[in-house]
Amino acid sequence: MTERVMWLFLFGRWLCRTIFRLCGHYTSVGEANIPATGGVVMAPNHISFLDPPAVGAGMRRPTHFVAKKELFVPIFGPLIRRVGAFPIDREGSDRQAIKHAINLVKAGEAVVLFPEGGRSPDGTLQPGGLGVALVANRAGVPIVPTAVIGTDKVLPRGSKRLRRGHITIIYGEPISSAGPRESKATKAELQELTDRVMAAIAELQAQHGARTRAGAVQAEVVSP
Repeated sequence: MTERVMWLFLFGRWLCRTIFRLCGHYTSVGEANIPATGGVVMAPNHISFLDPPAVGAGMRRPTHFVAKKELFVPIFGPLIRRVGAFPIDREGSDRQAIKHAINLVKAGEAVVLFPEGGRSPDGTLQPGGLGVALVANRAGVPIVPTAVIGTDKVLPRGSKRLRRGHITIIYGEPISSAGPRESKATKAELQELTDRVMAAIAELQAQHGARTRAGAVQAEVVSP
């Protein structure tokens, strides 16, 4: 990590926390559960476009974000790249994005991946795909389940302005991605790991009074 990247991260974190607090209140819980060094996959639920900066604002280390390719337009695209975002094609199996995420965490970086894929249409927890489990297992790094609460009130779906509200981010205890063997995990094993991650997110949400609807989804595994 270069000094320039660290200063950019610290400024961005301060700016986001300041904006969120001006909108009402911002609280992050469980930061000590995030490994200080080494590769890690952060797995938050997804309810608003504010989720990436809200998750990053509570972290003590820079992180990378997977973002839908439609966001990488002139001006905005280069800007979010500078703060660690990289594109993914959600219409199909984007092997390039998955390989990039694996390489980042193998290199010791933190990467935020939303297991639900897209934003929840009603704020409740949706079934999780296998991407988070796949990336973490291939790289041999832990997964930190993360609950995001309140961002959909500050920036609701379809809204173009921020509203007042309380944002809470809860970082759970890391979950090992290692399978029972040294070889790559099977689809069934990735599904079991995904179910554990989603259950952990639901538990964190329930502890803070958020609506939940735990579930699992059978998804196609993309082999890098």
